[in-house]
Order: sequence, then structure tokens, then C-alpha cells
Amino acid sequence: MTRKMYATPFTMLHAASLLSHTSRIRKFRDAIYRVVKSDDYVIDIGTGSGILAILAAREGARVTAIDVNQESLAYAQKAAKRNGVEENIEFVHSHFADFFPDEQADVVTCEMLSSFMLIEQQIVASSYAVENLLKPSGKIMPEEVSIFAVPIQNEILWERFEIEGLSFPRVVQTIEPGQSVDLADLSELAIFDLTVPNPNPVVDKTLRFTFVQSGIVHGLAGMFESRIFDEILLTMEDGWKELFLPLEQPIKVHEGESIDMRISFMPGEFDSLVLETL
Repeated sequence: MTRKMYATPFTMLHAASLLSHTSRIRKFRDAIYRVVKSDDYVIDIGTGSGILAILAAREGARVTAIDVNQESLAYAQKAAKRNGVEENIEFVHSHFADFFPDEQADVVTCEMLSSFMLIEQQIVASSYAVENLLKPSGKIMPEEVSIFAVPIQNEILWERFEIEGLSFPRVVQTIEPGQSVDLADLSELAIFDLTVPNPNPVVDKTLRFTFVQSGIVHGLAGMFESRIFDEILLTMEDGWKELFLPLEQPIKVHEGESIDMRISFMPGEFDSLVLETL
């Protein structure tokens, strides 16, 4: 697959549903109010509902909002008109890697965060923006993302793929609250500075987990934390679900035991995940 084929063009209905994530929006609003100045040029990558573009335009910025989903763009245009900022925003139907502006931006907003940076294009899109869209003195938001993992027991997701005597390949799934049991402490897997180019990002690390209780390891739960600007942090509580990364076979473990696990993937390429015990 090429990079562009990994793009995740969420539907308009999905983009609109994210408006319910009010704490996430408030944190971006606070960052935009602190960073964006009147007459700044702002590029919003993956605009979705248009919320970040509209917030920037409300500060007096000239905004270009891009998205690969035409229906989402049409919805965002209606929202811009409804909020009286349609004259400040240009909407462009494009993959971010096909977008070449006439001028570089003072600020780039790019909220393509996902539970483990495995599926959405946050890291590669931010890298493209820093290299091609942003002034040397410009600001990109978010500025940083950290990825974490923990071994979990989750019979519900493990058994999902065995039904009516049929067996299906196990793939990553989102985890509902209260569905899993953490069997060890959370460990940091990687940190990406989004203010600098990361043209070929790779996560590849072996973590040693010491189990704090006995159980059956069905896989890992992946999660993140992201710094939008200065001390403004996004966490999983701002609207994201943890991601279940299944093992090939479950492992029975006892309290006090340790195990080494290698996690490898290319951010934004969902089928690149390698998870193995050593």
C-alpha cells in the first residue's frame, strides 16, 4: 500500500459525532485562542466538521480547511456559514500530501489522533505539514504525542472472533470501558515530537512487563497522551478509546513473573503491526 491508500476518510456522520467530545474541543479552543492571531494564515488538515477551522477563523485568521471526504467538507461549509465565518475559510477537497498552498502557514492544526497512532495519519501528516506547509517560525498543534501499552486480560474481545463454530482472524479493536483487566503497569513505548519532520516514522521497542496480578494475557491495550501547546494536554479521557492489540495465542501468567514483548509498527499503517513475546 502507498501512504495515500492508508488515509482514513471518516464519514460526515462520524465527523459530526465528534462534536460531542467537548473537553477535547475546549482544549483545542484554549490553544487556538493563545496561538492564533488576527490575520494569521492557518491550515487545518483533516477538518472533519470544521470545528478547528471555525475556531481559528473566529480569531480573525484566514483559514484553509482540507479533507479527503467531500461530504464532511460540505457539512463544514454549512457550519462556517451558520457561524458567520464563511468568508474567512477556504475549503479544499484533497489528501494532505496533494495540497500545495500558495503561501506557508503561521499555524497548522492537525487532529488525526487515534488510540495508538496505528490507524490515523497524525504523525505522517504532521511531518508533511512541518516540511511543506508551515513557516519556519510557525506553530503546529498538537506539538507532541506519547504512546503507551499495557498487557491486558479481555475475554470479550478474544472470544469475539470465535462464533457459531467459525473462526476469524483477530484484528485490532477498540476497548469499551471496564472491559479489560490490566495485568501489569503501563509502559511508555514511544514519543514523537510533531514540530520536527518524521518522514519515515517507526515504532519498534521491546518492553519488559512484570505482572502485578495473575491472569491470562490476551493482548495489549494501547493508548496515548498528546500535548497540544505548552501545558495543554489531551488524554484518553477527552474522547478516545483504548486499542486492543491481540496476541497470536493467550498467555497464562502469575503475579511477579516478567515477560518481554516486542511491539513494532509504522504509524498510520494499520496492517504493519507486529506483536510478539520473546
